[in-house]
Amino acid sequence: MKENKALQELVNLYHEHRLGHAFLIETNNIEECYRDILTIIKKIICPNEYYVGCTKCNLCHLIDINSLPSLITIAPDGKSIKKDAIENLKRAFINIPLYTKDNIYIIKEAEKMNDTAYNKMLKFVEEPEDNIIGFFLTKNKDDMPNTIVSRCELIKSYYNISASDYSDDIKSIVHTYAEKINGTTELIWYNNEVNAKLTEREDYVLFFKCLFDYYNTRQKDYKTIEYIKIINKYLDELNYNVNTSLLLDSFAIEMRNVYEK
Repeated sequence: MKENKALQELVNLYHEHRLGHAFLIETNNIEECYRDILTIIKKIICPNEYYVGCTKCNLCHLIDINSLPSLITIAPDGKSIKKDAIENLKRAFINIPLYTKDNIYIIKEAEKMNDTAYNKMLKFVEEPEDNIIGFFLTKNKDDMPNTIVSRCELIKSYYNISASDYSDDIKSIVHTYAEKINGTTELIWYNNEVNAKLTEREDYVLFFKCLFDYYNTRQKDYKTIEYIKIINKYLDELNYNVNTSLLLDSFAIEMRNVYEK
């Protein structure tokens, strides 16, 4: 997986004290972009030098379990984003953040805000307060009202692979893998077969992305939530020069440990 340079630049701007207060990100893959933004936020707020798997502070873990008070994500409730979500955001950010320097919000599919939500959000970005950073994610900036667009810095973040581009081979591997996680077959042995089929690093990225989508569409019980967290962790690790065979073995152990709890 290649580093997202468009978003990575935000880290540099932040440390140079030149980061704006609101960003409109146009992307062809909302979920992939969202994961990248979470990684960028980790790099920004980490009191140490961020690296995958770091346990020196608890902030990244709080982000992974969606429990960091100063980070709020808003997504459509059904077909739209309603005014209540924006009002809740504004109320939450009245408080000074305790764990981080800034309060940060992310609005997924921002073009789905209804008119009332737009109006309330506009006042929020028209008069930006110190120590608040916002990200609006959309697949088409032209679907956003100009009053919001004009007050944001535009970033285009496009991905070569979308969720609909998984090959039948990847889908088959993922389906079998999920069955074996919840079965009695030794998963490490199956990894040998998977490694023989995934010859390129990008193949592993597709495998983990497809597995993420597989569990993300299921009922969010304890195990499913833990599976998704582990998958996200290993997707992040693929940003680095890791041994993919060893990584898959480690992944299998963690997934089975959750299943056997």
